[in-house]
Amino acid sequence: MRVCVVTVTYGNRFHLLKQVIDSALQEGVSKVIVVDNNSEPESREKLKAYERELGESKLKVIYLDENYGSAGGYKRGLEEAYNDPDCEFIWLLDDDNKPLEGSLKELLNFWNSLEVADKEQKVALLSYRFNQMWFHVLNYRIKKNRQPVELLKNSFCGFHITDLPTKISFWFTFSYKSKNDNKTNYILTIPFGPYGGLFLNKKLIDRIGFPNENFYLYADDTEWTYRITKLGGTIYLVFNSKLEDIVLTYGNTPYFYNMSKGDSYRVYYSIRNGVYFQIINGLIENKIIWTINMLVYILAIGLFSKKNLKIIIRAIKDAFRGKLGKVNLDK
Repeated sequence: MRVCVVTVTYGNRFHLLKQVIDSALQEGVSKVIVVDNNSEPESREKLKAYERELGESKLKVIYLDENYGSAGGYKRGLEEAYNDPDCEFIWLLDDDNKPLEGSLKELLNFWNSLEVADKEQKVALLSYRFNQMWFHVLNYRIKKNRQPVELLKNSFCGFHITDLPTKISFWFTFSYKSKNDNKTNYILTIPFGPYGGLFLNKKLIDRIGFPNENFYLYADDTEWTYRITKLGGTIYLVFNSKLEDIVLTYGNTPYFYNMSKGDSYRVYYSIRNGVYFQIINGLIENKIIWTINMLVYILAIGLFSKKNLKIIIRAIKDAFRGKLGKVNLDK
């Protein structure tokens, strides 16, 4: 089973990327494919030197002349892996997702144990990022509700007033767990997932295609991976395949704080793409309930700060107009 890693880097992050590359190769992957999303000169030069040191058979870098966002970056990396005869399986990692010892072995063992017809075109696995908030929320939901994790219909970008008790309970009991936790004895299937940690046979791409570049940034991974389950496939979260997020970033700070006081471009793309995802997948079944959730959401944001309210409203309008792609928020 030949496994290739695909990752995307940007900015000045070689010091993080190198840890990911080294750990992935130590885990036994055949090759690491890096998409350099127009990173800063210092980082790019170090990456070029490391590519020469390891050789193209171990490290292949695609250098882009501009930042195409996560959607464009991962699309190009996936295309490279798909057309590479040395790549049978693809393991997507963010440039700060460091595989821990045994993480790839756990994925391969789980894959080999699955008795699913045509699993190459129907199944994806996801490594467990033990210090990433989103994964803890999933774990909490399944333990509390004892039922599969499903998409909340008529929510506003994941916010639903009926879900408030669960979210409040989570925040009062939440604490990050160690990478040395005891093994989890249940299997969790999820409707979608992030790029970071996703493991698939490249034949699955024949079924779901590549990420939509027009999303540019945020929710592009949600839309792409949701195609798997929407078409009748399954995504399994493999708890014993652990990744460490070296840098705890945007996703690990309180959500309403991010939306009210965070960078405008993050807020815009998160809201626009999240709403558009709901529209194209028929997840707004009751417009009255959806509107109530939207208004409560905006009111809650306004209580924190009015900084991004106009951006949020613009994002909602653009979603319903189908206006995607990279935008200039200064206009």
